[in-house]
Amino acid sequence: MKSVFIRLDKIGDLIASLPVDELSFLSAKNIQVSWVISKGLGFIAESALPKRKYLELELNDRKTSTQKLIEYLKTERPASVIVFYAPWWVGYACWRAGVPLRVTRKSQWHSFLFFNKALRQSRSLAEKHEADYNRDLVEFAFGEKHLGEMTPALKLDPPNRRNLFEKHALQPREYFVVHPGMAGSALNWPQSSYNVLIEKLVNAGPVVITGTASDDPYLTEIKPQWEKNPRVRYLQNQLSMEDLLTILKNARGVVAPSTGVLHLAASLGAHCVGIYSPVRVHSAKRWGPRGPHARALSPPDELLPQMDKILVNQVIKSLEIER
Repeated sequence: MKSVFIRLDKIGDLIASLPVDELSFLSAKNIQVSWVISKGLGFIAESALPKRKYLELELNDRKTSTQKLIEYLKTERPASVIVFYAPWWVGYACWRAGVPLRVTRKSQWHSFLFFNKALRQSRSLAEKHEADYNRDLVEFAFGEKHLGEMTPALKLDPPNRRNLFEKHALQPREYFVVHPGMAGSALNWPQSSYNVLIEKLVNAGPVVITGTASDDPYLTEIKPQWEKNPRVRYLQNQLSMEDLLTILKNARGVVAPSTGVLHLAASLGAHCVGIYSPVRVHSAKRWGPRGPHARALSPPDELLPQMDKILVNQVIKSLEIER
């Protein structure tokens, strides 16, 4: 039996969603899952263990993507579709394609119009991790329970791009990655704290600073200080997503705020530390990294969310540099 799972969102959201196709009852019932994801995120599905079957859709081209999804669903002929997060036209496409069971979260108007099964979830209360909310939706859809307390964590294992190490004069397991930027949906650590962290880390090994053009607002104090330092590899806008996976996978440690890069590092098994706001909707309880060596730090007070209360020495200790 086929089922299509849909999550049209960002990196971290997708990483918190993909593991639900590993729930124990899905294989027991021989339910074959394929994914519909945002354009540009196929590298995650390609690198995942196991590799996922997927279709990418362009969110900014509603007309083309709606027709593409309808045609895909008519070709695949799934018995069910589960929409974790997507714009309204995705629900329309599922209904138009005639998918028998259409499941989503009970929330906006389209969840009542285009779906025939919906679960009310108060995710803003952040009572559990995003991955567990996603698991609840799948369990609700099929009327089954996963055998195990935890939702599986996504595992990524991309091939190494060995030429990167020579190109940037790096040795695997000897450098640290600091990624100060984020989308801006939560609070971040002060740039002054990132600067002190980098200053301490360069005494233990080279530091790689990563980011894209959208991270510029978070690098105004960092770039001038470190861009030309011989102990720092300033790689903003110089890495493809596949390159970034190799850099993260082979790092001695990774530090980042609540952003996709942190979730990639955690899924790759890297030693990583996430910088998190204590505000409930931003909290690590809901959005924290999941992986064998992933940790998250937050200031103690939700009502006074002073991010500088996370001390550099706490981050250093959490990286377990002396391991």
